[in-house]
Amino acid sequence: MQKGFAMVEYDPDKPFIRHFPIRFTHTDPAGFVFFPRSFEMFPAVAEDWFSGPLGVRFADMVMLSRVGQPTAYIECQFIKPCILGERLGLTIYLERFGTSSLDVRFIGSIDGELRLAARSVQVLLSMKTGRPVPFDDKLRERLQAYQDKFPVPDEPTPKRRK
Repeated sequence: MQKGFAMVEYDPDKPFIRHFPIRFTHTDPAGFVFFPRSFEMFPAVAEDWFSGPLGVRFADMVMLSRVGQPTAYIECQFIKPCILGERLGLTIYLERFGTSSLDVRFIGSIDGELRLAARSVQVLLSMKTGRPVPFDDKLRERLQAYQDKFPVPDEPTPKRRK
């Protein structure tokens, strides 16, 4: 295990994963995760991914550099409910990146059982101007290294039911 900024632990030989204990505050009265809570977990994973394997202290990026990383697009397929007391692992994969945007995939599982699959487009954005900000060379190198080392699995991908 390695530690990045903000004490983010990760295994450099595996795709970045963050585990979330499913707490009462995540669930509806039936004990299932209330689906909007998943959309709160995805940015938490991305933030820790930046602060861990990508080596960019996310808090400094936002507070000092005034650069944010908002979600421009997201889709999610919920395969099986997550239940109070379980521990959800969310793994992040980098599908592609451009000048200032990231296309990422989140795979959620509990004890190896697939629970959700999501795709997201996130954009580096100046909080001063509201305009996209290009990745610097160092971050581009780290993004490329992560993408090369951990290819996106063919499945699962979010799919619309017909």
